[in-house]
Amino acid sequence: MGQPADQSKLGNEPRIKRTASMALATFLMIVGLTLSKGTGFLREIFIGIQFGFNNIQVDAFYLGFQIPDLFFQLLVGGSIQAAITPTLARAIERGDQKRGWRSVSIFITVMTMIMLAATTLGMLLSDWIFPLIYSAKTREIVSLAAQSSKALFPQVFFMMLAALCIGILNAYKKFSSTAFGPTIYNICVVISILVFGKQTNQAVINTAIGITASAAIYFLLQFFMARRELKSFRLSLDIHDEGFRELLSLAVPTMISASIVQLNTIIITGFTGGFNDGIIQSLNNAKTIWQLPYGIFAVAVGSVMLPSLSARFAANDYKGTRVLLGKSLRNALFLTIPSAGLLLALRLDVVQAIFKWKASYSLSSRDTTALILMGYCLAVIAQTVVFIYNQAFYAIGKTKVPLLTGALSMLLTAVLCLILKNLGMLTSTSEVGALGLSLAYSLTSIITAIILSSVYRKNRQLAPRSLGAFIVRSCICLGVLLLVVYAVNVLPVDPQSKIGQLAWLAVRGGAGFGGYLLAARAMQMKELSSFVDRIRRRKNHAA
Repeated sequence: MGQPADQSKLGNEPRIKRTASMALATFLMIVGLTLSKGTGFLREIFIGIQFGFNNIQVDAFYLGFQIPDLFFQLLVGGSIQAAITPTLARAIERGDQKRGWRSVSIFITVMTMIMLAATTLGMLLSDWIFPLIYSAKTREIVSLAAQSSKALFPQVFFMMLAALCIGILNAYKKFSSTAFGPTIYNICVVISILVFGKQTNQAVINTAIGITASAAIYFLLQFFMARRELKSFRLSLDIHDEGFRELLSLAVPTMISASIVQLNTIIITGFTGGFNDGIIQSLNNAKTIWQLPYGIFAVAVGSVMLPSLSARFAANDYKGTRVLLGKSLRNALFLTIPSAGLLLALRLDVVQAIFKWKASYSLSSRDTTALILMGYCLAVIAQTVVFIYNQAFYAIGKTKVPLLTGALSMLLTAVLCLILKNLGMLTSTSEVGALGLSLAYSLTSIITAIILSSVYRKNRQLAPRSLGAFIVRSCICLGVLLLVVYAVNVLPVDPQSKIGQLAWLAVRGGAGFGGYLLAARAMQMKELSSFVDRIRRRKNHAA
């Protein structure tokens, strides 16, 4: 006669399956985002190669993106995370997909019409908007930026449609269908830059057209991936639907708060008057670098967490909600903290390795970009906390909190930029003043992270635990990483070839990260082994 099954183990099976599935989804997201960010770096590299450095074309190219990107974030970006994904996830959890899809269908229909109108207005008003916002820049740069933005505004519409498809797939937890689309988009953008990019004004406009075509390809790919789920979509303008109104009340505050990220970028750019030529390019390059670890680890963990957190909260599983948020925070920070340390310790080498492919890239450009990057290093960690907590607020339906903290961050960014930029330029050179711009953003991020954490933790049922001990241990591991990197830096190695520079950078980065992991193992940090263990468990279960 067989032995009775262990009931505790049977009871744990759904939880184990859920945990392993999330680990695999996070892994796929990390792989996809790594490829996306890697191809994104290629895009930045080829921009410098094709358009050059410190000239009208490259500054106008970067400026041309800022207003169209703002339109996207203002009208769409946050609504997907705050409304569509959680709403569908909760409907799936409750077995009420028909009602959920009705509300989402109305929302998609309304937003598509609004975005069509906004895109058209943006194209018509670019010649008026850009001189108003960027009055400190030369007339030629502003005029070229406005012309390129006209070609980029249709891109916003295609990116919106792609984002809607991604939001729907994420609600169904089909992360493998969304993980690699951005890589395809970036590859198409790189091809556009290589084919059309030259140091002429017309080349900037032609490249912008190519990028819009890349966005159209990106949308078609995501539409194909979501074709089965989209069968439930029905064109509707029934704005009196109760579910739609509830969804809209969640989405509107978050659409505004999501645009604040781009507004902060515009605010920082607005303080670049008085700097040397190329400061916009240096700011953008530094931003691209610090957002690599943030965009891979924090975004991957937070995106996978959102639908599961929404479902657990909808099921009144407050303990599960609390535990999941705590694990997500620790897992994301466990990877972004050492990333910030490596960027701080190796900033000059990182900038040179990524962007210096031609002799025209000067040492002064490298030094300015590295100095700005140093100021952004704290933002890697702070923005990880901000993003994860924002996702948590979206999951529980409190979208006004990210809106209010985001509005405060804009005010703080402007004030701190004014103070730190002027202080740096008075006490030293304009390059040190540029450090003040990125440092202002980092300090604002820290304040925002503290406020979000404090507000969320007021609900003790949902507040994550054991974060203090984790932070202390992570700081010790970070100290070990910095000691290892600075010790290896003492070695008399100075490679002159590009391959040698990249290899030496990899050696030092690997040594520092290895020291971090060894320190984490010595302190028996669970975050070190949890992801590998979950993947192994998932494979064993599948077998």
